[in-house]
Amino acid sequence: MKGDGVVWRCWLRLGADHRIELNLHVLGILTLLGVTWLLALGFLPQVFPGWPAGAYWLVACSVALTDSLAGLVHELGHAVVAVARGRRVYRITLYGLAAAARRSSGPARPRDQFAIALAGPVSHLTMACALLCAWQLLPIDNEPLRVAAGFPAVSNFVAGLLNLLPISPLDGGRVTRAIVAGVFRV
Repeated sequence: MKGDGVVWRCWLRLGADHRIELNLHVLGILTLLGVTWLLALGFLPQVFPGWPAGAYWLVACSVALTDSLAGLVHELGHAVVAVARGRRVYRITLYGLAAAARRSSGPARPRDQFAIALAGPVSHLTMACALLCAWQLLPIDNEPLRVAAGFPAVSNFVAGLLNLLPISPLDGGRVTRAIVAGVFRV
C-alpha cells in the first residue's frame, strides 16, 4: 500500500478505447468489515432471533458486499454516461460507504450534466428493483436468504431516493443545477 491508502487497483475497459482505474481504499475494507460485524453480532440477532450463528454472518457479509457493490455500480453509472457523452473518466475509488470518480473537467452542456448526474441514483433504483424481484422469487420459508436480498433492496431504494434530493453535493443538486442552466441558459 502506497501513501494514498489504496490497497487494490485494477483497470476496467469501457469500450475499445477507454479504461478506468478502479481502486479500493483501506477505508472500504474497514467499512465492509465493520458493517458485517455490526450486522452479524448486533442488528440481525436482535431483529431475527433463532437463526444459526453462521446464518447471521453469511447474511451480514452478503448485505455488506451487495451495498459496497452498489456504490461501485453508482459510480459506474455516472462513468458510462459520462463516457457516452464524450467525457473522460480516469478513476473510481471505493472508500466504504462512499465512492468517488475522477472525471475530466470543463464546460458541459446542461443536458449532459443532467444525464451524468441522474445515472447514479438510477443505478441504485435499478439495483433495488432487481433485488426486490429476486426477493419475491426466493422461497418464503428461507428467511435468511430473503433478508440477504431484501435489506439491500431497501437500502438501494433509500440511497437512490436520497441521492435525488436537490441538495448539493448530492446528485439531485447537480440535476437541479443542470435543469436551471438549461432553462435559463446560464
